[in-house]
This record gives sequence, structure tokens and C-alpha cells, in this order.
Amino acid sequence: MSQCLGGMECLDANVVQDLMSGALDTAQREGVLGHLDTCEDCRELLGITARDTLRDQLKQNAYPEEVAADARRVVNAAMTLPSANGANVGMLETAAGTVAPGHDVGLAATLAPDLLATPVMGTEVAGEPPTQGRKLGRYTLIERLGAGAMGVVWRAEDPTLSRQVAVKLLRRHDESLTERLVREAQSMAQVNHPNVVTVYEVGQGVDGTTFIAMELVPGESLRAWQTKARHTIPALVQAYIAAARGLAAAHSAGIIHRDFKPDNVLVGNDGRVRVTDFGLAAAKQTVSASGRLQQISDVNLTTSGSVMGTPAYMAPEQFVGGNVDPRTDQFNFCVALYEALYGERPFDGKNFHELGDNVCEGKLKPEPANTEVSGALRAIVLRGLSVKPGDRFATMDELILELGRDRAKPWRRTSIASAAVAVALGLGLVSDWIVRDRVTSEIRHSFALTREQQKRVVNRLIESFKVTSEVAYREQALREVAGHHDQADFGLGDPETDQADLEKLHNTLSSTDWVKNGTATLAIADYKGRLLFTSAGDTWGGDLKALVPVKRAIDAGKGDSVTVLPYADPGLATTGILGAHPPTRGLAVLFERTLALGDKASEGSEARGFYLQLQDGKQLLDEISLDKQTLLGLVALDGTAIGELPPALIKAAPSNEESAEIRVDGRVYQVRSLPMTGLAAQGTIAHVVMARPLDGVLSLFPGARLVFALTAFGALLLAATTYVSARRITL
Repeated sequence: MSQCLGGMECLDANVVQDLMSGALDTAQREGVLGHLDTCEDCRELLGITARDTLRDQLKQNAYPEEVAADARRVVNAAMTLPSANGANVGMLETAAGTVAPGHDVGLAATLAPDLLATPVMGTEVAGEPPTQGRKLGRYTLIERLGAGAMGVVWRAEDPTLSRQVAVKLLRRHDESLTERLVREAQSMAQVNHPNVVTVYEVGQGVDGTTFIAMELVPGESLRAWQTKARHTIPALVQAYIAAARGLAAAHSAGIIHRDFKPDNVLVGNDGRVRVTDFGLAAAKQTVSASGRLQQISDVNLTTSGSVMGTPAYMAPEQFVGGNVDPRTDQFNFCVALYEALYGERPFDGKNFHELGDNVCEGKLKPEPANTEVSGALRAIVLRGLSVKPGDRFATMDELILELGRDRAKPWRRTSIASAAVAVALGLGLVSDWIVRDRVTSEIRHSFALTREQQKRVVNRLIESFKVTSEVAYREQALREVAGHHDQADFGLGDPETDQADLEKLHNTLSSTDWVKNGTATLAIADYKGRLLFTSAGDTWGGDLKALVPVKRAIDAGKGDSVTVLPYADPGLATTGILGAHPPTRGLAVLFERTLALGDKASEGSEARGFYLQLQDGKQLLDEISLDKQTLLGLVALDGTAIGELPPALIKAAPSNEESAEIRVDGRVYQVRSLPMTGLAAQGTIAHVVMARPLDGVLSLFPGARLVFALTAFGALLLAATTYVSARRITL
């Protein structure tokens, strides 16, 4: 309401509705009635309404005296008002006849549409009021739900289809009005849309009473829905878009509502929004918390001339009596939407004329401070509030599309962002797949070449050892070792003589020019495993039976072998093969050949000496390595390892020959373990572990590819869902 000169706000449509339905308390009622005594504009507005209302009053029960007294004051005030053309509009027509200005009619009907007229000045009301159980066509009236200036709403039973309907009865015997409403009802019956209250039938009772059978909607008005709880802006816009779809459907059927407002929209208990009151009647239903239908009266504030609609929602052309078309409903709709979004109406006015001037001149109120309404949404609503119909949206569908786009903006943004994330992650996955595939193929090829290289190196070392041992076997000094016996064992001498003979052999071996096999250490022992010579120093006399392959050969009397053992092996350290200061770290490859009488070791039946060579394990790895990217490690059977690989990687390497992906120290490696075999009967003597960094795009953390894949799928699903939601909103 706006402020009047008397200090009280002028009456708006809601206050008029409350006044006429008797919903005001005593203090509010007295204030409104006192205001009517001082405000000509409000008296004129109420007088117009009172004229149409009293014209249709029918006889009903008596009501409390204070309500009747209020009615008398309002009617008397209204009946003294001049009309727009100077004639006195207080000469109110009722069903009983004509009431002169200033007469006390004794009615409460102007305060409550459900309070009907008593006989005036001794005359009787024409026609009988509808009663419970009355038949109208095939419908049986059950319960009165509400009433307005032009009609009464009943809940009725349709026995033919076993359903309940809302029946609106037209109470004014006006052929032109009846013809217009019937024609409009027939048009509305052609509108089959979920956002429009369905009209089932229009007909007449046996007494000529016009009625319309409509869909009975348990629910509440849009105004009640939006005021009883705080709703988000998207929720409000969604509800109004649904109502706008109902208006658009009516426009498609050639119907103009002319009085769209939140009170003429129902929100059903099923959440569906339905537009109602297309000029057919003025009563709506709502459902209480208990589920019982309640009546909510609605006074359609219209004049009997060209001005039609509720002033607070009327378009400029309605104020000036211009042409009304679907764009008029658009203006009414945007006023209601503006009110829902901002909590106040867009146009101010201290009285009817000032409101009309502001609407016709497009004088909007300033935008409320701290509003959450976006600039884009405000621009859409303001376009619908344009003074000139041509400046508004061409159709309701166009307005719906724009509102949908604005409401769908967060969904579109989310969809675009999610799609961008999904694309980025997808590209990352594809890039990682391509890079990994290329790198993995390269690694596999490198591993295959390294395996072949390992076989070639080990075979070459074995063959080289065989050659050098064959050459050494033909040396006279080595034959002397093979033919040596301790005389004391046969009782032909003493230990001192045997020791002197061993020293003589040592000197002979030391003075012999042995064929070297690279940097390998050469060692010779007699049939008892006593060290007689080592190229690592002048030490001799150590017991080589501490070495497993030598002891095995002594026990078996024959046998050649290749063994990988750590330098820290206690047996190797005590033999003296590596000299006085043997290394304590690393691995050695020990080649051992058993000497026997005859041309070949296999021909002998007894081990007569041992020829040994020790190759450093690192030298073996160096010869195996083909590139700097592939890291190698040599691992003895006891787990001792040498090479460039981290211990954790060697420990995690698979025992079979399959490749595995292992993360160590934040890096992902492709790892493969290859067995290194000795002579034919020996089997595996060590393992060569190969590893290469797998530098893919998604080597960020364990399971990165799975996480990226799941995230990309989730983002893609979110993008699709939000896109569908945005499309559903804008359609």
C-alpha cells in the first residue's frame, strides 16, 4: 500500500480482499473504515467493487452485528461517491431492486463475499441460493468452498466418472456476461496443459444457473506458497516459469487472462503450478495442514467498463482502456514476479490515479539494497514491465525462454566447467596413454635387447674361461699340481717334506706366465683344496674347501661351476684368493674347473686340482648395459645386490620374468628380473634386474591414472546431467 495524505496507507488489492472477506481484526477494520471516511480514491475503488458485489447478493443466514455494521458503513460511504462521468454510482443494483444513496441496506456482503444479502426495503431476492445436495447437470454439490462477486465455488461429486470437481456457479443473470464467460470457458476447455486448471464442462442447471465444472486442485495459492516460507530465487523463478507456461498455453488458444496475479495461481500438493480464474469466477481453494479444503475468497477488482484487472498488477493499457493482448498478461506476470523476487511491487502510488500514472509513465521504484537478484534477471523482468507493449517480449514463450536461460545459467556454467575438466582430464589420460604406450614399447624393446646382451656376455665369459683353463691345463706347472701327492699320506715322507714340495709348486706357479682373462683374478689349488697360487698376491696355503663349489667338487671328485657370491662371503675372505686385503663390498663371479689326470677333467675319476677365475660383478654389468636409461642390478641368490638400482626397487622386483610397474621414491619404474644361468647342470646362479623410469603424464601419485579416469568420468557425468537440466529449464 502507498501512503495517503491522511497518514494511513491507501488500500491495495490484498487489503480490499481481507476487508471484504472479514479477515481483518477489530483494530485493522476500524482503521480501514476510518480511512475510507477521508480518502475519496479508496472509496471510489471500494464503491465500484461494492456495486458489482451487491448486485449479485443472494439471501443467506444472518451474521454478527458488528460485521453488518461495518458493511453498512462501507456501503453508505460507497453509495455517496460520484462516478467517472459525474453520475452517482451509489445507486446500486441488487437482485432485489435498486437502493438509493444513503440508505442503510443492512448487508455484510461488501465485507465478505460469503455473507449474502438480506432482503432490502421489503423486496425478495430472485432465485434460490444453491444448497448442499443440489444437482447441477450430473454434478451433486457437496461443500461450498468460496464465493466472489460473480460466482460461488462448490466442491461437487461427478458420479459418472467417480471424481470430485470444482463447480463455479454464475449468479448474475446477465445474458451478455453469461455469453462471454461461456465462450471463454469453452475456449479454456480446449487448453490441455499441466499448468492450467482444466475445465471439464460448462452448462446450465434446470433453473438457468450457469456453471462451470473444473479440476479440483488441493493446494494453496502461489502467494501463500511464496510467503509462508523463504524460497531461493531459482525456486521462485521455476514456479513462475511454470505459471508462464500456463499463460502461454492459454494465449495459444486465443485466451487472455487479463488479471494474472499470485492469487490466481494454484500450487498443488503435488508441486505442480496451475493458472486459474481466467475471468470465469473469483474463488480458489487451498488445503489446510490437515488436508481439508479451505475457502479463500478473491475479489476480482474490476470496473464494469473498459478497465479490467487488479490495479496493483494492471498494465498501462488496462489503466487507459487501450487494447488488451497477450502482452498485457506478460506485464501482469512481470509485476507478480518482481514482487516475488524483491518482496515489493515495482510501482508505487498513494492512490489509484497516482499508481496508474506511475505505471503508464514507467516510474519504477529503486532496486532494493542488498538484493540477490542478478542483473540479467532484473533486465528480463524490467523488459516485461515496459510501458509500450511493443517493447516487451513478443510472446510469453520468448519470456519463458529468457527466464529459463537466466535460471539455467548456473547449470550451464557448471556443465561447461565440468565438461572442461572432463576434457582436460581426458586429454591427460589420452596423452598419458600415448606416452606410456610409446615408453612402454621402448622399455620392452630395451629389456629384450638387454636380455640378449646378458646371455651373450655370460656365455662369452664362460667360453673365455673354458679357453683359458684349457690353455692353463697344458702348462707343465699345472700338470705338476695335478700329479702331486702328499707323501706323508702314504707313509713315504713327513709333513715337513710335503710342505716343502707345496712351496716349490707355489714358486713354480708364481713364475709361470699365465694367460690372463682380462682383469680376472686367477687361482690354483691342489687336490685337497689348498691354495697354491693367486694372481692377487703372494699369499698361499688357504683352504678353498670353504668355498661351496670347491668343496662340492672335492666331494664328488669332479665338476665345473660358475658361482656368483659376495666379496663379504666368509669363505671367500679366508681363502686368500683375493690377496691380503680383499674387498668387502660387491659381487664376484667365480669360475671353477676341476683338474684330473688325463686330457679332460671329465675323464678323471678323482679331482687332482682346481683352476679358478674371479670376475668382478660390476664389470659384468658394465658389459651387459646397452644404454644409460636402463638401470641394471646384479643380485646373488642370497640377496646381495650391486648396481644402480635402489634397494627398495630390487626388493620389489618380481621373481618371474614378467615386467611390473613399481613406484619407488616418487617415481614409477618398469621393472623386470632376468635369471642368469651358469653351466648346463647348474640352473640359476643370480638375477639381473632391469628397471627404467616410466615418465608418463600421470605419474603423480599411486593410482593416479585410476583417480584421473574416475574424476574424468564423474566430471563428464556431471556435465551431461547439468546440461540436461539446463536444457529442461530453457525448453
